[in-house]
Amino acid sequence: MRREGVAGRMVFEEMADAELVAATRGGSGDAFAALYLKHAGAVRRALSDYVDDPEQQRDLVQETFTRALTKLATLREASQFRPWVLQIARNASIDDLRSRTQMKLETIDDEYQLPPSGDDGPELVAEVRALAAAIQAGLATLSARDAAAVSMVVHLGFGPAEVAAALDISYGNAKVVLHRARTRLRGALVQRDLLSTGETS
Repeated sequence: MRREGVAGRMVFEEMADAELVAATRGGSGDAFAALYLKHAGAVRRALSDYVDDPEQQRDLVQETFTRALTKLATLREASQFRPWVLQIARNASIDDLRSRTQMKLETIDDEYQLPPSGDDGPELVAEVRALAAAIQAGLATLSARDAAAVSMVVHLGFGPAEVAAALDISYGNAKVVLHRARTRLRGALVQRDLLSTGETS
């Protein structure tokens, strides 16, 4: 990308997003720098909803704008650069969270040790299969969104805040989704006599 000098940068600072996007597509590095200065604060605030660590936020701001530059040709409405780059930021934060969660899960798996016991292999396998069948039956009663939320919790270790970010819903709605899914899955377990609650569904 080319640089226009101090005078050129001052001009870019006064331009609208659509003009800056067009100039960036034309090869202007200063135009993209102006977009960065104009929107980096909003991107960082958006990332702070999902990432607490300031250093990690800074890294993700850089990652967001790197992705934005790479994908700039896909932006249909140049005037909508801000909402577009904020969505890229949310996706970057979710990708980062998944990566860190996967590393954590792999560490736990590596450190797990089987407790000393007798040969309970057949019983263990039978119980796991029964639980899997019950859970599968319960999942069948969930909506696609609720089932996705359960998968995020089980496989990615997500909490309500991360589920909210991934599904683009509020924190409160994420809790509703998880409570509803828990109730239905418990019902499936009760029906299979795998949860001893003393209640009937």
